[in-house]
Amino acid sequence: MERVEKVTLDGVDVCFAGTEDIVIHKIIAGRPRDLEDVESIIHKNSEMDREYIEDWLKKFSEAIGELFLDRFRQILKK
Repeated sequence: MERVEKVTLDGVDVCFAGTEDIVIHKIIAGRPRDLEDVESIIHKNSEMDREYIEDWLKKFSEAIGELFLDRFRQILKK
């Protein structure tokens, strides 16, 4: 829970996934709309922890056998 983003809505704290975790999930989902979302998120959040994203995508790539890290790096090149 250390990477969640807390927002208070009507006096209630609500936890949201951090930007980096959203990118990871969308890269893994891999649908065209998700990949478009990743491009937009990257464009709007230049301060993201790309090392964190790449580390997790590498782990998922190795575990599942899909090229998630390559997919992310291709989007970064755009």
